[in-house]
Amino acid sequence: MRLARRAFVPAVLALIVCSSPAAGQVAGVNIGPTFVTFSSEELDFETRTGFHVGLFLGSSRDKAIGIQTELNFLRKKVDTQPGRRLTVDYFQVPVLLRLNTRVSSANGFGVYGVVGPAISLRIAEELEGFRLGDGFENFDVGLVFGSGFEVARIIVEGRYEIGMRRLNNITFTPPTQITAQAFTVLFGARFK
Repeated sequence: MRLARRAFVPAVLALIVCSSPAAGQVAGVNIGPTFVTFSSEELDFETRTGFHVGLFLGSSRDKAIGIQTELNFLRKKVDTQPGRRLTVDYFQVPVLLRLNTRVSSANGFGVYGVVGPAISLRIAEELEGFRLGDGFENFDVGLVFGSGFEVARIIVEGRYEIGMRRLNNITFTPPTQITAQAFTVLFGARFK
């Protein structure tokens, strides 16, 4: 499974680069804090600040509608009920519909919204220095939506992600499911 996860990143990069024409495409980077909430009926979690680092590729902002693909690293952190810190790292690939206010100047002010699915592959998980092994599912599927603005190629965005799958492989008594929601504030720069 580890080999499959390692091969996934170059395969996705090659697919994105080869499948879209270079004309009209933009790329950039984004980074910011992410605040995750793990939800469960039986367990209590306290939100801690994780982070998001990513690369985005998509259609130019002079079009009203476009597609934006991202390659992101996410670190999600929470404190568990007995007061231990839980950290789960993901490689995430969202494919987002992007709605833009049309801007003709590369340095002009524009507002946009994004919505779409995201697949997150678990890279690692740790409970205060102890690897959990298979305590969490290998992947999560979420719905991402948000909005932001861009001026002079600088981007500020807020986004919310709703996890659609049960995350835990660990069986609890009584049975419980852990799901995740996250709010992220992103700061970025567009290259083209």
